[in-house]
Amino acid sequence: MDQKKNENSYEFLKETIKEKPRDTKKIVKHILRIFLSGGLFGLAAAATFSLAAPKITKNIAKQQTQSQIQFTSDAKNSETNTQGSTEEEKSSQGDSQVAEEELTPERYEKLFEDIFIIAEETEKSIVRVRGSKNDEVWFQTPYESEISGLLVAESGQELFVLTEYRIVEDVDRIQVVFCDGTVTDARFLKGDTNTGFVILKILKSDISAETREAITIAPLGESYEVNQGEPVLAIGSPMGYSDSVGYGIVTSTCNNISKIDAEYGLLTTDIVGSSLGSGVLLNLKGEVIGLIAQSFASEDTQNLVMGLGVSEVKEMIQILSDETKDIIYMGITGKSITSDISKKKGIPIGVFVEQVEVNSPAMQVGIQNGDVIIELNGEKIETVKGYQQQLKSCKAGQTIKVKAMRQGTEGYVEVDFDVTLQAR
Repeated sequence: MDQKKNENSYEFLKETIKEKPRDTKKIVKHILRIFLSGGLFGLAAAATFSLAAPKITKNIAKQQTQSQIQFTSDAKNSETNTQGSTEEEKSSQGDSQVAEEELTPERYEKLFEDIFIIAEETEKSIVRVRGSKNDEVWFQTPYESEISGLLVAESGQELFVLTEYRIVEDVDRIQVVFCDGTVTDARFLKGDTNTGFVILKILKSDISAETREAITIAPLGESYEVNQGEPVLAIGSPMGYSDSVGYGIVTSTCNNISKIDAEYGLLTTDIVGSSLGSGVLLNLKGEVIGLIAQSFASEDTQNLVMGLGVSEVKEMIQILSDETKDIIYMGITGKSITSDISKKKGIPIGVFVEQVEVNSPAMQVGIQNGDVIIELNGEKIETVKGYQQQLKSCKAGQTIKVKAMRQGTEGYVEVDFDVTLQAR
């Protein structure tokens, strides 16, 4: 009884724990809030990434570029490609179509038409030179031959024609045929035995006003600017007969040939011509860059047109056109001794004398084959070109000091000469 009474006395402490009912609305709101927050976060992240992406990409590209080996041309091309890639992509298809058009026979024909049009203006300065002499074997009729010439200069009363000595050697009469067919007499003025070129003189009073209007003086270009592979035209008589034209490329610009007191640079081409060819070489601007000189060709290349670089003979043309000027003559044929050759062969730097002309001013004072000229008229000489230029500054009849090195039993020793120059 007492126990039961005690249990009843603590009955108020007994409690039944019931599960709290779920609030569905609150749960739904919470879920929606989570999704909304996630969406907003995602949008913000996307916007941030889109703004940062270009800089990130640029930095990555920059790091990759800096890690690669670049050459100067590559860097320039890379910059150009970056700036103009869009334009190149747009025009690539068009370029391909143009290339295909250029390969068609019509465009090929048009290309050569345009090239030969360039020669038309310069052809007005091309003449035909005839040398004739009376020969009884030919029944007193003139024996004639003909090669090309070039109108290179004029004065108030005269025209000057550059041609080759072989056409005027031992002739009784010289005639010039202009581009309009007019024929007139010409007179021999001066010649250069080194190159084989001469200047003829024509009185303007001997030709009509119409002919003077039709002809032009040849535009002389710069052969020093000519590069290997450059397209050229050969006009005049490159094939050995008048009014022939050839087209090709320059195959070499580095060949030189030594002559008396001079050295000349040659322009060789792949144009097939004649060993008797004459005329000029033109660039695609219509400028004369070379004088065809087949006599300078070796035996196995005489069928390929070659010429003297016009820049190297401009001064010669001026001297030949002026009766008051002379070509100065000392009389040696030499070879340049560079520092490399000097080290290998033990020869002093200067002009190695390969040959001394008989009865020349050089021979008269005792200059010999094998001497090395190191000083001329007080100026240091290292190359044939330098020797040639220094000689041009002197005058006929002038006595100059020439210093050379001569090989003896104990090596090279200095020898001095007083040379009195002559006109050639």
